[in-house]
Amino acid sequence: MKVPKMLRTWLVLHFYFDYAVAIPIFIGAEQIAIFFPDYPLDTVALRVVAAALFGIGFSSLQASSLDYDNMVKKLRWAVIWSGTAWVGILISLLCGGHPLNWPFFIVFVLFNVLWSYYAYKLGSFNNFFGSVKKLLRFDFD
Repeated sequence: MKVPKMLRTWLVLHFYFDYAVAIPIFIGAEQIAIFFPDYPLDTVALRVVAAALFGIGFSSLQASSLDYDNMVKKLRWAVIWSGTAWVGILISLLCGGHPLNWPFFIVFVLFNVLWSYYAYKLGSFNNFFGSVKKLLRFDFD
């Protein structure tokens, strides 16, 4: 099976998006923390979020040139990451989190829908649980 060109384009756009968000957070963590006095933000945590965005964005850039077999693995990871991220953000919002987290929730839901669409299209989760079960038994062959 061939990897759709549009998926490769989305991965490059994902790289640009993540870096566009990560750079200002990384550089301006103190200013961001001061901007929200009612919701104390830890500058270390902000920079860790930025670091995650740098890594994930770069991972998407590299993934844009993957072959089919490796792309399905990348998509599994992307679906799990973006899915657990939006669920975690939603839980925080429902527990009184800052209303400005709603845009992040929406972005993660949209990325999760995008990655899930391509994961389904490419069969990323076919026999997923069988392979996970195998790895949990330390069967790496």
